[in-house]
Amino acid sequence: MDRIVEGYLDGVYYAVTVGDSQEGKPDSIGVVSGAAAARRLLEFHNGQPLPRSGNVLDVADPDLVVQALQDLTDVIHVRPAESESS
Repeated sequence: MDRIVEGYLDGVYYAVTVGDSQEGKPDSIGVVSGAAAARRLLEFHNGQPLPRSGNVLDVADPDLVVQALQDLTDVIHVRPAESESS
């Protein structure tokens, strides 16, 4: 299931979609599409331990991506993405 993650990165609002269905889409990295600043941050930290949990970020793992965004940015909301068939 895809999730929408919203938050602030250096005081600027961002929103990304995280989920397996995002892999390979234009303007995506791993399982993340959306805000370029958030994608660049994840690309930079890919393969490195996260500051709070110590888990190594893998941008192909949706759960680790959400955790990384929570560790690295000010996440304000994580919610299920609406399916396109709804």
